Amino acid sequence: MCGIAGVVVHGAGAPVEPALIERMRDLQRHRGPDDAGLWISPDARVGLGHRRLSIVDLSPLGRQPMASEDGRFQLVFNGEIYNFRELRKELEACGHRFRSHSDTEVLLHGYRQWEIGLLDRLRGMFAFAIHDEERGETLLARDPLGIKPCYVAETESQVGFASEVQALRAVLDDGGIDPEAVASYLMWGSIAAPRTLYRGIRALPPGSYQRIRRGIVDPPTCYWKLEDELGRSESLSEEDAASLLREALRDSIRHHLVADVPVGSFLSGGVDSSALVGLMSEVHDASIDTVTLAFDVAELDESSLARQAAELYGSRHHEIPIRIAEVRDRIADAVHALDQPSVDGVNTYFVSEAAARAGLKVAVSGVGGDELFGGYASFSRIPQMRRLHDRSTWLPGLRPLAAAGAFAAARLPGMRYASKLGRVLQLAGDTAGAYVAERGIFSSAEAQSLLAPDFAEAVAACDPRNELASRVDLDGLPEEERVCALEFRQYLQMQLLRDTDVMAMRHSLEVRTPLVDRELFCAAARVPALLRRQGPAKRWLREAPRLPVPAAIWQRRKQGFTLPFDDWLRDGALRVSASGHDWLRPEALSRVEEGFRAGRVHWSRLWSLYVLQEFMQGS
Repeated sequence: MCGIAGVVVHGAGAPVEPALIERMRDLQRHRGPDDAGLWISPDARVGLGHRRLSIVDLSPLGRQPMASEDGRFQLVFNGEIYNFRELRKELEACGHRFRSHSDTEVLLHGYRQWEIGLLDRLRGMFAFAIHDEERGETLLARDPLGIKPCYVAETESQVGFASEVQALRAVLDDGGIDPEAVASYLMWGSIAAPRTLYRGIRALPPGSYQRIRRGIVDPPTCYWKLEDELGRSESLSEEDAASLLREALRDSIRHHLVADVPVGSFLSGGVDSSALVGLMSEVHDASIDTVTLAFDVAELDESSLARQAAELYGSRHHEIPIRIAEVRDRIADAVHALDQPSVDGVNTYFVSEAAARAGLKVAVSGVGGDELFGGYASFSRIPQMRRLHDRSTWLPGLRPLAAAGAFAAARLPGMRYASKLGRVLQLAGDTAGAYVAERGIFSSAEAQSLLAPDFAEAVAACDPRNELASRVDLDGLPEEERVCALEFRQYLQMQLLRDTDVMAMRHSLEVRTPLVDRELFCAAARVPALLRRQGPAKRWLREAPRLPVPAAIWQRRKQGFTLPFDDWLRDGALRVSASGHDWLRPEALSRVEEGFRAGRVHWSRLWSLYVLQEFMQGS
């Protein structure tokens, strides 16, 4: 896991200055404190920088930028290729000779052998740039499921890229705040690729590559879509489904343990992390280090359940005590570490810090389990919303009348859910609309009322259903797979994975996600959706270890890692102010805060404004 940076000059642009690459690179030192590298092409039209967190081949032979023996190719790479040993054997059989034992060198030889076909052979998480001196071409590529980030900034004379937005902003024109990104953030609580908060910086979408060649910047090209796998299920018995999923899970875990340093695991006391630790204990020879936070507030603390799982699976457990007051006092630091605004991710900041304090460089996370095995309430709620919406159309005029009544009721004290009912009656005529009603923060109309005129005009370009349609072809999917596709494409890829990466790397910790794995996804897609999501509590995942996840863990109400944002916003520990912001209408903010204090507005809305405020103040 590392940080990459680079600049490609085109047209009559000035030569690349080494100091510029070094600055971009070193602003990401937290992503790779072990080593740093720099390469400038002989004509000074390409510069590559790298910060290294040594995980595979710890020797100097793993340094980057890495060059091919003949100097034709130069590579900077962030991530891990879990099947690099198998690929190396293939390449050796084709006559390639290796100097190191790194996965980075496998990418170099693999690109020479297979060119763009290399991408479909890779199992792992990655964002890399490979420059071909002979062709005068630089390729940027990102892994299929979007685990590792890659941001690109293009000006008239150069293209820059990096692992983090803020590194690019420091040296290139960011174009200023993008009003469309602000509007989209208010509706979703995150900013979906290819947008970023800044006009001049965009994200390379998951499963895409992009070529920069002799002054021509090609648009991104998609090389893999998860929707192509969904809907290919087979007729399987419960026994066959359980066997297939168990073996696919074990295979993914086995691959995700490839490293030359110890691999530990987050252990929250939930199904996903407990099942992963159970599977890790079966396929790993050594004891697994597990980490959990122990809060000093009983209703937030899950450490006893984590301890139970650790004892069952024989892990070497690290219980890190933390005071909730300490977390509260450091919230602003955690938000600033996000790189881009998001209502999620703060929890990962603190648990990653705990893992680093326990001495880990690599930790496994259970992120992705709810999307794959139907653990979110959205899998049941969205069909319910669709049915409610359909019933409201039985009598002419009933639906708009009911929606208007729900919106009116939402103005009354304690009627927080009436607003959501209104959104359901208005939007849930299709799966995408129901998903917006379920996952959205502010509606389009609410976002428009919050934003100052210059920003409010952007709302029209950010219709949430249109944004979903641009990323997911729902019409081409079976009805029972549509929520799964939406959760992967929106919540997982555009928020959870991005937040996990940037928050963990802030503490120089590599996080691996065995439940977000291309081969596992393809195997799981063979199981019919309703069977794969069979409950309660993600049955096939919790029963996958030989010693199944204890009932005390999965029979309780789903909680997750929660923090008392509601209390902190209510008692003034976290304050939202319109003062000094030209993007927000002060009177609209006051209405949101009044609604929150009256119990009509969920805390997540005020929290989303707090996060955006912190970012806008620094932009």
